[in-house]
Amino acid sequence: IASPDDGLTELLSGNADLVAAFNLSPRRDVHILWGADLPFGCVMAPGHQLSGAKTISLQEAVAFPIALQSKALPIRRYLDARYGWLFSDTEKTVVTNSLQLVKTLARSGRYIAFTSELDAAPELTEGSLVFLPVRDKGAEPQTVSVAIDARKPLSRIGRIVAEVLTDCIRDCLEKARSSGRT
Repeated sequence: IASPDDGLTELLSGNADLVAAFNLSPRRDVHILWGADLPFGCVMAPGHQLSGAKTISLQEAVAFPIALQSKALPIRRYLDARYGWLFSDTEKTVVTNSLQLVKTLARSGRYIAFTSELDAAPELTEGSLVFLPVRDKGAEPQTVSVAIDARKPLSRIGRIVAEVLTDCIRDCLEKARSSGRT
C-alpha cells in the first residue's frame, strides 16, 4: 500500500509487476489493463441532514465541517487546485493523512468527507456511510486503474493476478454502488 505516486515509482523501477492506483496520468511507459471512473463526491453518515439528497453541490458541502485527506493524496491536490476556497474556514476543517480517521469523522454525523466510492466501499456496503456525487459543473471524476509497465511483458501469473485484482475492485465498486446511495 502506497500513494499513487509511490506505486507508480515502484512499478517503473521494477519493484512491482502491477499496480492498482487512483488517477494515473497517461504515460507511454504505463499500460492500463483496466480502469473505471469514480464520480467526484462526498460521504456522510446516513443520519446527516444532507444524506437524503441525490447529489450535493460544493456550496452545500462547505456549510458543514469537512474531514479532509492530506496533500499527499491526489484527491486533495485536485481539490486544492480547483476548489481551494472550500477550505478557507480552517475552524471547520480537519486534515489528516489517515483515511480511517476521515471515514470515522464522517460516520460521526458531524463531518462530511470528499472521497471516492472505492475509498469508502466497506462503509457504503455496510450502510454506515452514504455517497453523494457532486453536481457542480466541472467536477471531474477520479479514476482507478490496474496498470503494468508497458516496457516489460507481464508473466502468466501476473496476468492471473491482474484479472483477480480487477474482478475484486469491480465487485467492490458494484457492492458499494448498490448500497451506498440513498
